[in-house]
Amino acid sequence: MAAMDRPPVRALAVALVGAALVSSGCRTSGASSPSRLSVGAVFSLTGPGGVYGPQQKQAVELARDEINAGGGVHGSLLDITVVDDASDKAQAAQQTERLISQEKVLALLGPTLSNSAVAAHPIAAHARTPMMGVSNSGFNIVGPGCTYCDGWIFRDSVSEAAAIPLTLQHYVDAHHPKGIALLYPNDDKFSVDGATTLKQAAARLGVHLTGEIAFTKAETDLAPYVTKAVQANPDAIFIASLGGIPAKVMLTARQLGWNGDFLGGQGFNSAAVSKQAGGAGRGAQSASPFFAGNDSPATVAFVKAFRGRYGADPDQLAAQAYTGVRILADALARTARTGDLAATRRRLRDALAATTIDTPLGPFRFTADHDVKQTVYIVAMDGAGGYSLVASVPPAS
Repeated sequence: MAAMDRPPVRALAVALVGAALVSSGCRTSGASSPSRLSVGAVFSLTGPGGVYGPQQKQAVELARDEINAGGGVHGSLLDITVVDDASDKAQAAQQTERLISQEKVLALLGPTLSNSAVAAHPIAAHARTPMMGVSNSGFNIVGPGCTYCDGWIFRDSVSEAAAIPLTLQHYVDAHHPKGIALLYPNDDKFSVDGATTLKQAAARLGVHLTGEIAFTKAETDLAPYVTKAVQANPDAIFIASLGGIPAKVMLTARQLGWNGDFLGGQGFNSAAVSKQAGGAGRGAQSASPFFAGNDSPATVAFVKAFRGRYGADPDQLAAQAYTGVRILADALARTARTGDLAATRRRLRDALAATTIDTPLGPFRFTADHDVKQTVYIVAMDGAGGYSLVASVPPAS
C-alpha cells in the first residue's frame, strides 16, 4: 500500500492512545476475517521462563488494545491469541502448530526462550507463516546460520553475540579487571550461546578467565559452583543464564562474603530478576536494547501507558513484545489481504521485511537477514527491582 495509507498505525507508535481501552482478554476471536486479523503469541507464562512471559503478555495486550481503540488496522480489529508453552520446547512446537493449522493465524510472536525457538520456528517456516522472536537472542535464530528460516523468521531482539561483547568491553575500559569467572548451565541454548560469546569476547580483549564453571539448570543447590567461582578470586563473575539462576548466584555469592561485580547477558534484563536479586544485585551490568528512562517520544508514551495500566515500569521483555505487535500492525497495514491465507501470509512477510517505524526500542528496521540493528544500553540493577543507565552504544555504521 502507498505511504498515505500508513499514518493511522504509525502515529500510534509515537503518540499512544489516551482513550479508553477495549477488553484485555487473551483471545477475542478465531481465524482472520475481514473484520479481524488473527495473530498468535507463544510465551513462557509458567516454568523457568515465567519470570519473562507475563510481562510479554501484558505488553502484547496493551499494544493490541491501543491499536483496536484507535480503529484497528484499516478498520479491522487485531485479535491476539496468547498461549503458554510452560518453558518447554516440545509444547512450544505443539502450540505453534496449533495456532497455524487450527487458529489460522496470519503471523506469530515468540517463543519466549531461544531453547524453545529452535523447535517452534522451523514449524512456522515450514508452514510459510511469519514468526517473530521478541526475546530470542541465541545463535542462528535468524541469518545465514538459520538453515530452516527461508525468509519466514524475524526477530526484534538484540543477539547475545552483539550485546555481551559490549558489556564486557565497557567493563574492561572502566575497571581493567585482572580476571573474570564464568558461571553457566550447560544444558540450555541461551546460556551456552552466551557463555561461548563471553569466552570469545574475553579472548579478543585479553581478559583472563579465572574459571569456567558449568552446571545444569535443574540443579537447586548452586552453592558449590558459586563457591568455586568466588575462590578463584575474580574481579567480576559473569553469569550466562536466565530465569531464577542469576539472582540465586548473586545472593549466594554475597552470602559467601564476595564483594566483586556481576556481569551478565540479557537474562538479567527482567524486572522480576532484578527484584529477586535485590540489594545483592546492585550494580550488576548487562546490555539491553531498551531503557525505560529514554526520553524519546515513543519510549515515554509506552512507559506511561504501561505504568498506568499495570502499576509498574516495563522491562526489556515487555518493550520487545510491545514493539513486535506494533511492527506486525504496521506491516498488516501495508499488506493486501484476500481470501487466500497463504498469499496473505506471503505478502505480510514481504511487508515485514520493509518495516521502518519508531518504537520504544528506537527507530526500527530489519536487516537483510531479518535481524535488528539499533542502539544498545549498558544498564545496571539498582537494587530495588529496576535499572539505571550506565552508557549507551549506537549501532555500528
